[in-house]
Amino acid sequence: MNSNKKFFLMITGIIGMVIFWISWVSMNPADEKAMTTFVSVDELINDNINRRSKLGGLVKDGSIAISKTNYLDCTFVLKEGNTELDVKYGRTRPDLFKDGVEVIVTGEYLNGVFYADELQTKCASRYEGDLRNESSYNLNEIDS
Repeated sequence: MNSNKKFFLMITGIIGMVIFWISWVSMNPADEKAMTTFVSVDELINDNINRRSKLGGLVKDGSIAISKTNYLDCTFVLKEGNTELDVKYGRTRPDLFKDGVEVIVTGEYLNGVFYADELQTKCASRYEGDLRNESSYNLNEIDS
């Protein structure tokens, strides 16, 4: 074989191995928790999605209930538009977790309850003004 054919076969083999590796890793992730899909609360309830999912919404005012026996366990209502969903969470809560705050939860939906194992608060309003209230936008700060 001449050197051009050897080079071509080597490059073809490397490309084939890379394609195989990417497809294998995509189909068989090492960590199932890494494979989550972001869905709306409506979609989760209506389609009864029972795989690992990620949701976003607001904590309904007055809905946070902390267990008297285990202070890590809490339940709250996640509100997205007019749709509400009961959420159970049993780990350390972020400092900014309170009524009315925007949250992102990750977990599974079973029997009408979302069992979250990850809870993140969105704190853009802390740094940029409340994005839900247009009157708080300070557009005069931007000068040309």
